[in-house]
Amino acid sequence: MKRLILFITLVLSTFQLLIGQDDRTDRIGIGLGPSKLYGDNTGIHSEFKFRVLPAFSLDYSKKINENFDAKVTIGFQSIQSGDFYGMNEISKIADAGLPHAFTGSMFLVDAMPIYHINPNKSGYLPSLVKVYTGLGLGFFGSSREDTRRFFNNAGGFRDETSNGSNSGLYIPVRLGGYIELEKTKGEIGLEGSLLIAATGQMEGNDQQQKLLRPDIAAQLIVYYRIPIGK
Repeated sequence: MKRLILFITLVLSTFQLLIGQDDRTDRIGIGLGPSKLYGDNTGIHSEFKFRVLPAFSLDYSKKINENFDAKVTIGFQSIQSGDFYGMNEISKIADAGLPHAFTGSMFLVDAMPIYHINPNKSGYLPSLVKVYTGLGLGFFGSSREDTRRFFNNAGGFRDETSNGSNSGLYIPVRLGGYIELEKTKGEIGLEGSLLIAATGQMEGNDQQQKLLRPDIAAQLIVYYRIPIGK
């Protein structure tokens, strides 16, 4: 009988340790991963010919309640046109007086509410992988070295480079998942982002050569976040 009582006590104690609690705190994070830019002079997207370049992010998450956070993200993304166009495509872009090639970077800052789909809840077993999503509003600024081509009457051409910049608003859409690290109380995860330009051109070219009208920066970020308080 004593052994049975001891066994039940141990089982109940173990189960209690497994019960999830709403213990999420405010957090800061750092992330790095691959990215691409869906633009009018950034490759042949239907043939998967485009540059994949690094992106970097810093974020701060403020807990609102059990399911919601407010999140601010600052990021940088390398952007480049690549060399995917033939003479006919370059001629069309040149006739419009637009750059057919560029290299540069883009600064990004946005804010959004984050909804945690399966947070720790009192009375429930915690999920191994937590999932969240969010939709917000942001500002981008791109700084580039643009290349334009000029044709002459003899059929020759020359390329000229100049500095270019654009800015505008974008709509960030994010979906992420993470696991909690018991020792550090931090979390490591993977976050996918689509940053959809609402105004302005991320790459300085407004000639419609892609299926979707807005420029879109896509990122897949591996991140690490640590708690900064209760």
